Amino acid sequence: MLVIKKDQIEHFIAEDNTRLIRVITEIIREAFFESVEDYSDETLESMVKIGINRAKSHGFERAEHIASFVAIMFEISPNFDMIGSIQSVLTDKSIPDEGKFEQLLGLTTEEDWQEAEKSYDSTVWFPENGDGKK
Repeated sequence: MLVIKKDQIEHFIAEDNTRLIRVITEIIREAFFESVEDYSDETLESMVKIGINRAKSHGFERAEHIASFVAIMFEISPNFDMIGSIQSVLTDKSIPDEGKFEQLLGLTTEEDWQEAEKSYDSTVWFPENGDGKK
């Protein structure tokens, strides 16, 4: 799992998404270099924006939770949030948004994550059927 350093998290504290997008893009470029090296900066930033919007749609507000959500999209599957138990946790109104990320990791199984990985859908990243490569 991606580890985000404290000094990187401090850079997240910004009112606008521009800084958040930039920092998460840098983290993704470094952490997943081999899988994203063929993407232009513009394409990768677009992917990160999609991830940020998806994280926020599930109620995530803290920058470190948003960054972790986006990292899971790159590591496991961009549509991991639509899979069985994972989706159930994310849509459970009884779980406060602040604790949702911890619950996501605690209430899901290895099998849930394997299912998410198998269901990888690149159209989440490239809804216009492009591959985003340079």
